[in-house]
Amino acid sequence: MPKILWMSPFSLHDSSSGAALNCRYMLSSLVSRGFEVWACSSFIFDAQQAAAQAFGDIKELFKDNDSEIHSFDEQGIHYLYTRVSSCQETDMTLSECQLFYHTFIKALKDFKPDVVMGYGTAPVVMSCFAAAKQQGISTAYMLSNGSYSTYLFPNIDLIITDSYAVSKLYAERDEINTVPVGAFFNIQNITAPEHQKRFVTFINPSDYKGVAIFAKLAKLCQERMPEAKFLTVNTHQRFNEVVNKLHIKGDLNNHPYQQNDFPNVFMVDQQVDMRSIYAISAVILVPSLWFEAWGRVASEAVFNNIPVIASNSGGLAEAIGGGGVLIDTPEHCQEDFYSLPTDEEIEPWFNALKVLLAENFDQELETARTRLSQDRAINRLISALNPLINKSQHQAPDLSELCDQINALQDDDLKDNGL
Repeated sequence: MPKILWMSPFSLHDSSSGAALNCRYMLSSLVSRGFEVWACSSFIFDAQQAAAQAFGDIKELFKDNDSEIHSFDEQGIHYLYTRVSSCQETDMTLSECQLFYHTFIKALKDFKPDVVMGYGTAPVVMSCFAAAKQQGISTAYMLSNGSYSTYLFPNIDLIITDSYAVSKLYAERDEINTVPVGAFFNIQNITAPEHQKRFVTFINPSDYKGVAIFAKLAKLCQERMPEAKFLTVNTHQRFNEVVNKLHIKGDLNNHPYQQNDFPNVFMVDQQVDMRSIYAISAVILVPSLWFEAWGRVASEAVFNNIPVIASNSGGLAEAIGGGGVLIDTPEHCQEDFYSLPTDEEIEPWFNALKVLLAENFDQELETARTRLSQDRAINRLISALNPLINKSQHQAPDLSELCDQINALQDDDLKDNGL
């Protein structure tokens, strides 16, 4: 049975992080194929709210427990979560980093993995990868964004990405070879049993996610499609707080919108279970203005038979798999996330929305779901990992165990053996 040890201070239970969700479901997929998986992690989250949703009051976990480690088993994975005082990675203290490192080293010794997988660029992460390589264990890095152009990936044997778009970006820009395998989902946990097509939904109305395009479209629909109702799922930013920062193209001081200008936009907070959102969505908008490695919400919409209107950015084309419409975003919006598109530039978004709300897109969505097959993704992943697993399983004996045995000998034993 192949053994995988996951390593990253970032929590795999962070519902606000697409990378964390992808990796957790990836590990669950490996378990379903007969792999044994441990995960060395910590309580580092992208958002404090996500930490509370996953574990409640984290301090209560350790209140009556002298251990610095919270261990538990879930869906076949053995988790080791180390204690931290803050959910922010930048707030990790030296002692907390040392605790994480020593927990990882002990897991190496106890679990004896074939491959160490993980992500993160902090020194403690690099130290863990280096320790694994020093013991002759193969390493794999999960790369889920396009912003690591200055990172050299030390002590890494294999870099895995979700999309071909990310793989192409690193190959052309940084001359770094990666292996795209696709994205991973728990289909049962994201598909709603029933649907009422009521809203045009935008998840995470942040500046870089395209809130300028969403706001302009929602405002236009007040005049030309008043029956359309919009919904935002506020995660990292709230729509009513960011909308007044938007400005007219070329005029930084001209802010035309206020939070009360959008009676057709409804808001909800971040959801633990997104099925309730997909159950009431007719179209999902993903107007991202930055490079999207994948775009999980786009794929989740497809699995719910909901068409998507997305920007033609990074891996979004792969994420929707033909289950929607791709539109180029204005260059000035990409350069300044708060710059509103012009009336002419928003027209393709309005036309696409009008079509998807009126026409049946079921056939295209069915084809898209085939392209997003989870069997295909896990097969590609295992094919990429097999050379590393074979290398680890056929390597020379673990020298660290030999050193432990020698160190345990008494001086007389060493003399008797000529040492």
